[in-house]
Amino acid sequence: MPGGLIRPSRTKGEAGNIILELALTLPLFLLLIGGGLDLGMLYWNKHILTNAAREGARAAVRANADGTGRPEKTTSQVQQVVQDYLDKFNYKDIDGSRLVLNSSRFSYTWTPDGTGYLVSVALNQIPYKMMLLPDAQAVLPGGGWVADPIMNLHSMNTMSAEWSSPPGS
Repeated sequence: MPGGLIRPSRTKGEAGNIILELALTLPLFLLLIGGGLDLGMLYWNKHILTNAAREGARAAVRANADGTGRPEKTTSQVQQVVQDYLDKFNYKDIDGSRLVLNSSRFSYTWTPDGTGYLVSVALNQIPYKMMLLPDAQAVLPGGGWVADPIMNLHSMNTMSAEWSSPPGS
């Protein structure tokens, strides 16, 4: 073909090979992308919980400014600080409603430590539902394994208290 484009020569079965390779690799590629997104969201949720516990601990260790050596915030006020942080990031429960902290999910404790007190704020049994990876079992051959899409996340932060007498004393 003078002056025209030169077309590469293809054999008869070459187009079918491309489609077959795509059909074999595309599900794996999509599974990898979905897994990456799922794990990224899991990391983001764990990051929010860690920061919420840190904000609660930071609020719990502050001493009252009146010089009495007593804590600035009560247990319920510390819990509210953590709840506000979770609300700020719109953290959801499994059913899609707002996650509400209760006594089984939130704890605020202090222990004597030679020179003062160590204050711990913990978030326990915070549910997180994986979105894409558990559903992938339906498209995989065999499908004999059953993945639990719900994980329980935990986070705890401990700091030294500025106060000298614990809450309630």
